[in-house]
Amino acid sequence: MNAVALMPFVLTALTVAAPAPQRDAGPSFSCASAATAIEKAICGDPALAAQDRTMAQLFGIAKRGAFGSGASNQLAAQRTALQEMRACVGPRASQPLATCLNTHYAVRNQELAIAALLAAPAEALPVLRAGDPAFAPILEAVQRWAEAPANANWSAPERVRSRARIATLLQPYLTALQTNADRSFGNAILSDPSGDGVAVRTIDDLFRSDRHFAAFLNVLGPYLDAPKQPDMPRDLPCAAIVRHPQLLAANGPVFGSTMDNFVLRNDCGDSLPPLPALDALVKKLHAHWPPCEGTIRFAIYSGFSQDVDRARLGMVTASNAKALPKPKGIGPADIAAAERALAAYYGDNLHVSPVAAAKMARDALLPILEGAHACD
Repeated sequence: MNAVALMPFVLTALTVAAPAPQRDAGPSFSCASAATAIEKAICGDPALAAQDRTMAQLFGIAKRGAFGSGASNQLAAQRTALQEMRACVGPRASQPLATCLNTHYAVRNQELAIAALLAAPAEALPVLRAGDPAFAPILEAVQRWAEAPANANWSAPERVRSRARIATLLQPYLTALQTNADRSFGNAILSDPSGDGVAVRTIDDLFRSDRHFAAFLNVLGPYLDAPKQPDMPRDLPCAAIVRHPQLLAANGPVFGSTMDNFVLRNDCGDSLPPLPALDALVKKLHAHWPPCEGTIRFAIYSGFSQDVDRARLGMVTASNAKALPKPKGIGPADIAAAERALAAYYGDNLHVSPVAAAKMARDALLPILEGAHACD
């Protein structure tokens, strides 16, 4: 099965902003021209057709970047998803075609619904609730939180209803942390303010600040019930972090053990504009990372990922460093390419001057290069 054979399906899935109203019972592409096994399977199965319509609608919404303007990197993610769907036919296929397609649709639609959540909650939330019921209440709470300004006054009259809804959505998770013995480690971290002065002991503590809300989200990942699909993403929407930068702390290492491998992530790599030069640098850094022993390495990997997210978001700490480190296997050209790309990215998306963008790019790369290849 080649890309040309799937052209009607691929082109529709990549370009349609919303399903046509007259095709409520069919997929987002015309079944009159269905020629491949995949197209025919989708056209012959109302459930798959509905999944395809949903994918087209959500992709149309998610194509806009999380900064609020410009394109996201969802086009590349969509192409990858469609390539994986094409593998549902052929000698390597391990499932019946309809089962395989349904699995891929479910995962991709979850990714797109997370990306589209803040822009179109009415369209995204039903998909999230159906796809991952254990995670959907958290995402709805994040969506409602992000509708308010950063560090909003949650006691204000205009936020009473949103506050009550967020409390209703998240109270079961807090209760489970406080009453289940196997979650006591997370509760101990959450209730102890000795580290950063933030403690959450009651649901009302969430509403003290963005830092409190982020601290609560930070410990939830390892304790969530497993999703129905093993590859279902447990990401926070990057658009929420753009509006509330302190929410990035929810994605950082907190357990100091293998549990940090299950901390909630975000979708900034797909929902922010493309940064292929940075992606190439990060891929090369991972390829040359030495083998690490001990569970603390998961906290290190998580912290490194957070440094990459900060670079994408423009959350840069000023530095006076005159030279960037050169980790093993990384050449000056790799670093220079990423530095140029980041400077252009900051100018285009954050609208800073060329001089400021160049300084930001260097400051963004510094922690990435310093943190790479660490083991303890």
